[in-house]
Amino acid sequence: MKLIRIIKCLGLSLLSMLVLFIGFGGILLAADLPKLIDKTNCSQYKDLLVPPLYRAVERGAWVVTPGTLNFKYKHTDSFLAASAKNAGKYDVSKEGDLIEKSTGKITFINFYGMPFPKIDRNDPRVADKIIWNFNYQRYRLTGTRTAIHIAWINQTGEERFIGGLDSRLYMMGRPLGTEIKNPDKVLTYEFQNTMWPMSVKGTNTMSYVYVDERDNSNFAYVPAIRRIRQTTSTARSDPYMGSDAWLDMNYMWSGKNRSMKWKVVGEKTILVSFTSPNMIPMQEFSDGMTQPVYPYTGKLIKMGYEVPGWKGDAWAPAPGVITYVPRKVWVVEQTPKDPYYNWGLHVNYVDQETYVIWYKEVYDKSGAFRTWVSLMTHFSESPSGNNNTGDYDGQLYVDEKSRHATWSGRFSHPEAYLYMPASKISPGFFSTNNFLLLSK
Repeated sequence: MKLIRIIKCLGLSLLSMLVLFIGFGGILLAADLPKLIDKTNCSQYKDLLVPPLYRAVERGAWVVTPGTLNFKYKHTDSFLAASAKNAGKYDVSKEGDLIEKSTGKITFINFYGMPFPKIDRNDPRVADKIIWNFNYQRYRLTGTRTAIHIAWINQTGEERFIGGLDSRLYMMGRPLGTEIKNPDKVLTYEFQNTMWPMSVKGTNTMSYVYVDERDNSNFAYVPAIRRIRQTTSTARSDPYMGSDAWLDMNYMWSGKNRSMKWKVVGEKTILVSFTSPNMIPMQEFSDGMTQPVYPYTGKLIKMGYEVPGWKGDAWAPAPGVITYVPRKVWVVEQTPKDPYYNWGLHVNYVDQETYVIWYKEVYDKSGAFRTWVSLMTHFSESPSGNNNTGDYDGQLYVDEKSRHATWSGRFSHPEAYLYMPASKISPGFFSTNNFLLLSK
C-alpha cells in the first residue's frame, strides 16, 4: 500500500511503474495490459514496443492487441537437457566461428542442443554466443520443407505475388542418432524453388553455408538463359526477386555469423506477435516427421487493407489477428564486415529464453533507418512432444522509405514438413544436378 501511495504521488499509473520495473528484473504479465494499444494510449506503453512499431501505432497506422497465451512457449525438455550438457564445451573465436574450448579449433562434430546454455552479459563474446544459440535452436528441426507465399503490398493492397517451396537441411545440431556424413563441412543447405506464377517458375536459388571460414556457395538458375550461375555471398543481401526481403533474412538471420560484428546493447521486455493464443496440434508420422497446420486460412494473415474503413497501413495486421505478449529480449546489433554488403547496421530483438529473433531494424549504409521486420508465429506440438518453437508463420518486411511492404509467409501444404529425416531430405537433394533438374 505504501508503494501505491508513492506511485500516486508521482502521478504514475501502476502499469507505468510495472513497465519501469521491467528493466530491473520485474515481470510484466499480459493481464496487466489493455485489450487495445492505439494512438490514444500508446505513449503509456512505449517501452514495450520496438521503435518502428511504436511510430506506426503513434501515427494511427497500426494497432496492438495484447492477450494471453494458453500454452508455455519454450523448447522441449529433452532439447534443454541436451543444451545444459554443453556448458563449458564451446567458445567463439575472434573471427566469430564456433570452436571447441579444449582445442581452440572449429568444431566439425555434430552435437545437439544450444552450445551456450548459460549466457553471461559481461562475457566479451556474449553477442556471438547469443547468435550461435539462435542458430542451434533452429538446427534441431533437422530438415524442413515449407510452402512460401510472398506478397508485394503497396499502400492500397496486394500488387503481385510469387510462391513455392523452401527446403533446408541442417547438418549440425541434429539429435544424436540422426547424424549425416558431412565431408564437405556444410552447416546448412538451402533451396528456394519458385513454382508459381508461371511467369517466374523455375527462378530458383540454392546456398551452402559452411562450418569453416569459407564464404557461402550460392547458385541461381535464370530461366531466360537456361543456365545456373554462381553468385557472391553478398548477393544474399540483394532484394529477393524485387521484394523488400533478402535471403539472409530468412528466419530473421540465415547468413554466416563470422560475416558480421555482433554487440549486445541492452535488455528489455517487448510485445511480440503470435498468430494464435492457442496451441495447435501437429500431425506426426512414424519416422518422426511432422506436418504443421497454420491458424489462418489462405496464404496471408488478414491484413489492414482487407478491413472496410481501415485507415492505417495496408500491410498492418488486421485488428485482433495478432496476439501480442510480453517477452524478455536481448537487443543485439550486427554490422556487416564486407563493404559490398548492401545494408549497414541491423538491430535484433532476441528472446532470452528461446533465442527466437522477434524483430529486426535495418539501416542503410549511410546510417539512415530503412526497413523493419516482424516475425509472427504460433505454437504447435506433436504427440511425441516435438514442437515448432523457432519456426515461424510469416515475416513482414516494411520499407519505411518507399512506404511498401512484403509478406513472406507459410501456409498448409501437402509437401510441407518439419523434422524431416535423412531418408526424406539429404545432401543429394541439394546437388547442382538436382538443382538444374528442378529448375527446368
